[in-house]
Amino acid sequence: MMRWGVLIWCLLAGPATARDAVPNAVDDAGQGAALPVLFDGAVRFRWQLPGDDAASVPVSGQALAADGRVTGIRLVIPAGAVLEVSAQAAFVPEPLPGFGAVYGDVRPVAVDGDGQHALESGEHDVDGQWFGIRNRYRAVLLSELSGARVVVDTQRENEPRIRLVPEAGAVHLSFRLYAGPVEQGALRAADPVLTRMLFAALWDWLRWLCFGMLWLLTLIDGVVGNIGWSIVLLSVAVKILMTPLTRAADRLQASVNATTARLQPEIAAIKREFKGEDAHNRVLAAYKKHGVHPLYTMKSLAGFLLQIPVFIAAFDMLGENYALNGASFLWMADLARPDQWLALPVTLPFFGGHLNLLPCLMTLFTLLTSALQQEAALTPELIRQQRVRLFWMAGAFFLLFYTFPAGMVLYWTTNNVLALGKLTGARLVNLIRGR
Repeated sequence: MMRWGVLIWCLLAGPATARDAVPNAVDDAGQGAALPVLFDGAVRFRWQLPGDDAASVPVSGQALAADGRVTGIRLVIPAGAVLEVSAQAAFVPEPLPGFGAVYGDVRPVAVDGDGQHALESGEHDVDGQWFGIRNRYRAVLLSELSGARVVVDTQRENEPRIRLVPEAGAVHLSFRLYAGPVEQGALRAADPVLTRMLFAALWDWLRWLCFGMLWLLTLIDGVVGNIGWSIVLLSVAVKILMTPLTRAADRLQASVNATTARLQPEIAAIKREFKGEDAHNRVLAAYKKHGVHPLYTMKSLAGFLLQIPVFIAAFDMLGENYALNGASFLWMADLARPDQWLALPVTLPFFGGHLNLLPCLMTLFTLLTSALQQEAALTPELIRQQRVRLFWMAGAFFLLFYTFPAGMVLYWTTNNVLALGKLTGARLVNLIRGR
C-alpha cells in the first residue's frame, strides 16, 4: 500500500464553503513531511519531541477510507514523539464588546449521546466520544482514538492544546477526524451524535424547540433566498403561531389589571393610614372581601412565562446559526456581529467603538408601544406605574442586546414592530368606532 509523507486531509463536502476546507496535503513522493494546519493555520497538528516543544518532525502515515467530511487517519509514531492539536490565535473569533463577548471563546470539548461536555486541563478517557476544539462556528474533532491517551491543556486562554500521548510500545496512532462547520447538516453527515453540539447548554425540550425554529427559518430561507428577510418573516411566523398563547396572556393580564384597579384605591388608603402588622392584616381583609387571592398578580407572570421558552429558543438558535456567519442585510455587513452602523471617534467601555443602530430602533419601538398602551380599567396612577416598569424593561433589553449579533436583534426588532402595529391598529379601530 502506498506510503504518504502525511495523511490525506479531505476536502469538506456539503454546505461548507471554501473557507471551511481542510488542505489536501499529499506527498506524492512518499517522503517525510511536516503535518499540515487546518483553517489557514487556525488549528495546528504537530509532532513534539521531549525537550523540543517546537519540533515539527517528518512522519510517515497511511490514508484510510474517507467518508465525506470524516477522514480515517493512521500514523507511524516517531520515537518519543507526542502529537499535539492546538488552537492558534487565528481560531479565536474576533472579540465582541459587552455581553457579546460570550461568542468569542474557544474551548476543548467532548461529544457523545449525552451531549457536549467541557474538557478541563488533565488526562481524559474519551472512549466512545468525539473530542477536540471548537469555537462558535467551527470545530476540529477526533474519535475512535487508538494507540494514545488524551491530555488537555487549557492554561493559555482561548488557545487550548490537546496532546495525544502514545501508549507504551505503540508504533501506530489512528483516529477519525472531523474538521468543519458547527452546522446541523454537516454535523449529521459526519455523525448524527455530533448534532448534540448544537444548543448544548439547553434542556432537551428547549433544544427541540430550537431545532423547530431552525427548521422553520431554513424553510423560509429556501423560498426567500435572503437570510435577513427570512429572519424578519420568521418573527412574523412565530408571532402568528404564538397567537393562542398571546391571547391567553392578554386575557390574564386584563383580569389582573381589572382586579388591581378595583383594589388599588382601598389598598392605597390602608397604606396611608396604617403601618406594620395592622396594615398587613387590613390588606389581607380587603383581598378576602373582594374574593381575591393575595397572589393574583401571578396570573400576569404566568402569561409572560408562557412566552419565555420561545424567547430562549430564538435567542440560542440565531446566536449559533451558521447561516448568519458573514451574511449581510441592509446596512449590516455581518448578521453574526453587531450591526456597527457608524464608527465612533472613541471606544466606549462595554459598548465598543461603533454605534449599533438596530438596538436603538428596537428600544424606540418598545418605548412607543409602552407610551401608546392603555388599559381602560386602570387608574392614571396604575398606568403611570405600568409605563415606568415597561421603560425599565426596555432599558434592560437595550443593554442586553446592544452588543449581540445583529441577526438576533433583527428578530426582536421585528417582533417589537409587530407589537406596535397591533396596538396602533387597535387604537385606530377604537377611534373609528368613537371609543
